[in-house]
Amino acid sequence: MALNLQGQSYKVDSVTSTASVTDIAGRPVAFGAQTTLEQLIADKFSLSNTGQIVKVQIYSIAMPEELVNIIGIQLLKRDYIVSVRLSVGDKVYEAQAKKRVFVNAMFLTVEQIPHNKKAYSKALEKSLAVAVAQMK
Repeated sequence: MALNLQGQSYKVDSVTSTASVTDIAGRPVAFGAQTTLEQLIADKFSLSNTGQIVKVQIYSIAMPEELVNIIGIQLLKRDYIVSVRLSVGDKVYEAQAKKRVFVNAMFLTVEQIPHNKKAYSKALEKSLAVAVAQMK
């Protein structure tokens, strides 16, 4: 844990999701978000039960994809775009991050592949990191 130079301590209170996507590969979209956020805050500030309350909202999850067929070979590019909002007192910090996944197959279809929970988790972690970096 880093030394707290700014005298701020925080407590992660809740993680909610208002995104239209409710789960990725059988897991709730908020799975692991609180722990990840606590680690990110602990690296920059300090955590305590009496600290300033931090609330997180996952408000948008987009998964656009592009499929290309070339003579028996299918190439799929899927982006996981996650937008979060951190509320700390009267301040709000918003951030968005993207993780791209490529899948290719020969003589198979890649149109109905399941979502990649690791790619989603990385996009969520990156968006939380960007939001925490905005905190002062």
